[in-house]
Amino acid sequence: MRFSHYIGSVFVAAGMAFAGGVPVAAQEAVKPLVIGVVEDRSGGSTFYSQESVKAIKLFTDMINDGEFLFAKDTVGSEPGILGRKIELIFEDDENNPNNTVVKARRLLERGAQVLFFLSGSGATTQGRVVCTEQKVLCVAPTNVSQKLVEAPNNDYIFTIAPQSALTAQAYIEAWKKLGYKRVAGVKDSTATSKILGDTYQAAWEAAGFETVAVETVEVGAPDANAQMLRVRNAKPDVIMDLFASASEAAAMYRSKSRLNIATPTFATNTLTATPHIWQLAGDAVNGALVVDTIGVSNPNTGELRKAYDGKYGANTMVWLHPMVWDGLIVLKKAAETAGSTDGTALRDEIVKMKDFPSSFGQPGFTLNFGADRHNGAGKHGLVVVEFADRTPSRVWDVYQP
Repeated sequence: MRFSHYIGSVFVAAGMAFAGGVPVAAQEAVKPLVIGVVEDRSGGSTFYSQESVKAIKLFTDMINDGEFLFAKDTVGSEPGILGRKIELIFEDDENNPNNTVVKARRLLERGAQVLFFLSGSGATTQGRVVCTEQKVLCVAPTNVSQKLVEAPNNDYIFTIAPQSALTAQAYIEAWKKLGYKRVAGVKDSTATSKILGDTYQAAWEAAGFETVAVETVEVGAPDANAQMLRVRNAKPDVIMDLFASASEAAAMYRSKSRLNIATPTFATNTLTATPHIWQLAGDAVNGALVVDTIGVSNPNTGELRKAYDGKYGANTMVWLHPMVWDGLIVLKKAAETAGSTDGTALRDEIVKMKDFPSSFGQPGFTLNFGADRHNGAGKHGLVVVEFADRTPSRVWDVYQP
């Protein structure tokens, strides 16, 4: 054997393979960490999905640049995750549950190692099947349906936002304080709205409230006059906005105003997540009350707001954005503790997380996970806000969780 061949054999045998003068192992180590994002660009959840997409793009850039704000005490200041830059790739599921499984699988085929679901809860409920099948970590930071983290197919999916059952309890406590007894619900015809509507209605009925009407506005309807007339005739003490679609929600508020319906209106946090509704509804949205997650006194929220508004303009941060930030920071901590992006290893680290610093909720609120707790939120992650001047600009002084 010639000496040069012998030397080459030694290097290969020792695992010292090179390409372009750089060890292959070293090249692998610096490859980007690919996060696949299921978004909605054209369906019923477009407006709040695209708000979340804006957030994940900005926060990924910040993490890649080593900007961790208050979270640096928890995750340090090394840029990226495991020393690797994050790369985002996207697929549009159109908020259609029939598409979500296909799009999630396509993202994995394109090289995604972790999935973030930023579409509607109904669609994500279908898509989570892929997480279990492929044993890949999935994060649905903004989805509020508790069904997402319930068996079956919940082993590898985690959520950040307070669940609808938790926020429903806050509404119920507020309604009891105000002496309400009769509730009317108004929703749209999307799968997400149906899931949320069923959850809230079951909660208020279990608490002893009477459902006097449930009206559905078909997606694409120009107004909600007929539905709101029936609501008015039912004489509820309170109207619950259960919409997941922006145009139809705004139509409901305009019809309510046009018909001079003075009944107090509470809304799910789809309303605070979707500035497009505020724009379409105009002054008709004033007075609506929402159990949200953003207050004015949490310093962590203030830091994140400064960063977000610095990119997108003053007063542009909505409750969706902190959820995305927390989801990414949880992922970084889990990966660097495990030393891996393997789905099972990541899952096993997240379920150990207790008192994890959060960017939302009341001051001092933290995220807590567990083997049977794949949603990290709790009661003190909630803040009740009131719309004035077409924005959720007031912390309600009647009740707070």
